[in-house]
Amino acid sequence: MEQKTDNTVLTNGIIKNGKFYPKKNLPSGTLRIVLTTKCNFNCIYCFSEGEENKEYRILNLEDLKKILVVAKEFGISNIKLTGGEPLLYPYIRELLSYIRKIEIPYIDLTTNISCLNEKNIEVLNEYNVNAITLSLNTLNKEKFMYLSKFNDFDLIMNNLNLAFKHFKGKLRINCIIFDDQYDEEDYNKIIKLCKNKKIGLRLIEPSIVEGLKITYNKKMFKSYINNIKKKANKIIESDCKSVEYIFLGDWYLTVMHSLCDNKLCDSCIDYMYIRVTSDLKLKPCLSRRDTEVSIDTSNIGKIREAFINAITNIGVGVKNEIE
Repeated sequence: MEQKTDNTVLTNGIIKNGKFYPKKNLPSGTLRIVLTTKCNFNCIYCFSEGEENKEYRILNLEDLKKILVVAKEFGISNIKLTGGEPLLYPYIRELLSYIRKIEIPYIDLTTNISCLNEKNIEVLNEYNVNAITLSLNTLNKEKFMYLSKFNDFDLIMNNLNLAFKHFKGKLRINCIIFDDQYDEEDYNKIIKLCKNKKIGLRLIEPSIVEGLKITYNKKMFKSYINNIKKKANKIIESDCKSVEYIFLGDWYLTVMHSLCDNKLCDSCIDYMYIRVTSDLKLKPCLSRRDTEVSIDTSNIGKIREAFINAITNIGVGVKNEIE
């Protein structure tokens, strides 16, 4: 009888360094995929999903298909498509078709809204994309152009209304609260828009990233969230301390605190994404690169091992740097 040794893929899992890992054990259940670095925005706060540079890259579709097969083995039930701008990925239709073919149930796509025209909305509806996350930090035209370096604000507003009208899945807006050019009334307008349209809103704590122009002290984020809480009829905190739900009547918004900046690495083990980067690495920790795992797509076994290594590195993060 053949002896099973370390690094041998078993029927229901893998042994690595003397420890058994069942296939269905990825804690977050979510794989965030950076499809491309290509983007028609040049946001001054963008840090490219923690990747080292913004040179043009796109993920090879055939490599991505292999990764998705293994991701499903490891219990992945949610796929988050991002970039860059994911709607600039040239194989988006083929990718969505394949995700549905292998029956991963939930697809969410994050977009800067600029490419969310009727044609692309039809494609997203065709493949039953469950949710679109709309990156929108302001409804003020001048501030929008300052943050994004994209000049066609009218296109953004037109596409936003097309999404309200035609997209069949869930919609939510991601809004970062910046100290730079802070305007409380501007954020109030976004709340009013989301509440009236009955869509989700996530107010996001800006991450501290060295070398970026904004934001470092987060005073306005903390002040604004406290002001909203004073108006709330109910507040629910999550057990991981990174999420709060603030109820305003029959509608609620979500407050997203930074796991990395707040050193919530233990929570990350249960709640954080693993990313597939545009240069074919698994990235389990957003705040550091030394935990990244290169993906060898030459065979399925090597992809499985990459997932095991990445899972092992979930939650190591900044806590090790302060112990």
